Amino acid sequence: MIISQLFQIHYGQKAFHNKENLDTGKALLISSQATDNGCYGFFEFNPKYEPPFITVPSTGSIGFASVQLFKAGVADDALVLTPLEKYSIDYLFYIAHAIRCSRWRYNYGRKITPTRLSKLIVLTPNEFQSNVSYAHLFEHLYPKSGIPCSAKEEKPYGMKNFPITELFKLERGHFHAIDRLEKGGYPTVSRVEGDNGIVGFYQKPTRAKVFHAGIITISTVTGDAFLQLQPFIATDNVVMCTPKNPLKITSLVYVQALLNKVKWRYSYGRQCYKGNFQKTVIILPVNSRNDIDEDYMETIVTNQPYWKEFEKRLLPNGNIKIPRSNN
Repeated sequence: MIISQLFQIHYGQKAFHNKENLDTGKALLISSQATDNGCYGFFEFNPKYEPPFITVPSTGSIGFASVQLFKAGVADDALVLTPLEKYSIDYLFYIAHAIRCSRWRYNYGRKITPTRLSKLIVLTPNEFQSNVSYAHLFEHLYPKSGIPCSAKEEKPYGMKNFPITELFKLERGHFHAIDRLEKGGYPTVSRVEGDNGIVGFYQKPTRAKVFHAGIITISTVTGDAFLQLQPFIATDNVVMCTPKNPLKITSLVYVQALLNKVKWRYSYGRQCYKGNFQKTVIILPVNSRNDIDEDYMETIVTNQPYWKEFEKRLLPNGNIKIPRSNN
């Protein structure tokens, strides 16, 4: 089904074309940026759009669709997708993801428009039929939004805050200049935001360390978290998160997702250096003994639509060996 049969698609409000003239207030304004879920700021006006709805930047960060869960106004440099019927939150996030995956169709010379976006083919709500619920995460991220979730599985026994330093040993890479390296066989992780953080394959510098698989790397510029599934070397603008105690691969995938949820905190002007990152606190499910509930996280991760393909392509042996870290 094409997306225009499920959503009304139109530009935002022309009243916010000159946003610099707005007075500071309490109403949320959504614009064309990819960070902070498209939030431009809080100003004095009467917000028009009731949640939930989807916004899509038509300039700037073109195609970076976001699900909006609070009443807001939307500037005319973004598109607004208003559901024609009541859909589950899971389904709205699927639609936003589908739009992001089609970003390659658009650029500054071929901007995304209501007409062009209207032709995007997506699954219907019945075809989607998600058995995965994000309710336990949603309630912590948006506790006062009042948006219902389609929870189907049991909730964990409890949720608990864990300082990142309680779970992981943090360290930086060991060299800086990539242009001085010789081509080789080691995946080399730097501060980029794509390709799992890998910028190429090089020989190990003399004093550099080869990090083992099962480490989460953090770009100091963008805050992007990547789970490394093979031994690698890293530049000094990457923060390595090595588990202090063995964790299942599914637990690491779960933690990686949580860390990427808060990467909006970082930018080139506020880089994710080790000193900033070590203040991070994540919320994890716990069992009746107040220990991390890895079985619950495994259920969540393995129920994701693409887990089987991920497991087949990247985990041919069913898992990766993760040695214990020295605290």
